[in-house]
Amino acid sequence: MIYRDLRDFIAQLEKMGELKRIAVEVDPHLEMTEIADRVLRAGGPALLFENPKGGTMPVLANLFGTVKRVALGMGEDDPARLREVGKLLAYLKEPEPPKGLRDAWDKWPVLKQVLNMAPKEVKHAPCQEIVWEGADVDLGRLPIQHCWPGDVAPLITWGLTVTKGPHKKRQNLGIYRQQVIAPNKLIMRWLA
Repeated sequence: MIYRDLRDFIAQLEKMGELKRIAVEVDPHLEMTEIADRVLRAGGPALLFENPKGGTMPVLANLFGTVKRVALGMGEDDPARLREVGKLLAYLKEPEPPKGLRDAWDKWPVLKQVLNMAPKEVKHAPCQEIVWEGADVDLGRLPIQHCWPGDVAPLITWGLTVTKGPHKKRQNLGIYRQQVIAPNKLIMRWLA
């Protein structure tokens, strides 16, 4: 199945019993993580915390907490098909150039698949409905979790981070922990 966006994916998971809504107030300071961790370890559903304490927007946890949901998120009904996706990703990491015309022809299905993976730009994306810039940026408006006792500050734990070096146009998309250090500042927390 292909999903239009995250909202569509959430709706489908809810229909399948793979997502539960939590309407009661839950504190993003340690409490939310504790609940999500227990549910994750039990192989339970994704959780949509609709009323985080001190926040105005919901928090989605454990979205890809099971192999089944990872497969569903990649458009596969059968989790076993993730092996094929893994092989494709491994090949794309270090592709071998074709050794001849026949080899190029044999690799055409993979190339065709890669060409269909290209991002599609849209003029009016839902993620751009609310834009804060300059002095309006206040990370305190977001229900960023303080996950574990001993953490020095709230951490964005699964945020996608786009980086670009100063000398190359190439970008990198990665998942890095980001620590809140001021209302409009984050630092990256690389783990060794």
